[in-house]
Amino acid sequence: MSTTVLGFKGRVTIAINKVTKQYPHAKLYEADGVASGGPTTDPKQIDKLRVVFQDENNTVIIESTSYDEFGSPVLYPEPWVGDVVIEWPVKLDLDEADRAKNAAGQTGAYDTVALRNPLGPKPGNPLYIFGSGSRQARKFVFVDAITGKVTVGE
Repeated sequence: MSTTVLGFKGRVTIAINKVTKQYPHAKLYEADGVASGGPTTDPKQIDKLRVVFQDENNTVIIESTSYDEFGSPVLYPEPWVGDVVIEWPVKLDLDEADRAKNAAGQTGAYDTVALRNPLGPKPGNPLYIFGSGSRQARKFVFVDAITGKVTVGE
């Protein structure tokens, strides 16, 4: 039995394979992760995932049931808006994006990570978006999933 812990990309790949088996035209839109134990600086603590797909004019969502297992995909008869399809796989895994964030001086803990390619304000690469802070004062660190470039926003 292997004790290797899958990275974020490996877990998203499991979700992609499970969804496209049932919905062959589904395209990856975003993967949202949560550290159920609270704020962390360890990417492996992002243990809950929700992965969103575009399937023609519908949305398919699959959620993790454990670290590397997923429940059944659920089809919603409306489009998901605000994202561009993510060409899979992206270059960086979550641990590499975390290292880039830290190297840029953004060493704080985070409680959410989203991998998405926002529709705007301008076209770009998919981003790992590290979220932290209270609901009223969220801080976000963006790491380009292709180049590793780091930016900060609130």
